[in-house]
Amino acid sequence: MHREFGRNLSVYRKRKGLTQESLGRGTGVSRTYINRLERGRGNPTFTTVMRLADMLGIDASYLFFGIRYRERSDR
Repeated sequence: MHREFGRNLSVYRKRKGLTQESLGRGTGVSRTYINRLERGRGNPTFTTVMRLADMLGIDASYLFFGIRYRERSDR
């Protein structure tokens, strides 16, 4: 699950046109922590997940389930 979270975080960050540094600054964490999350090596708190989702303008569930969640909810 950590890898999928990281992959989704990276995709949505890039779609928003943000760097790891700008996402980190906007959410109160370091660039290196964003990098760790994107590589599936971090374990973010609930608060961090919510801040990331808010900064990216998405529902937090997209970070966990990505496009699969969207496809299921469209049915």
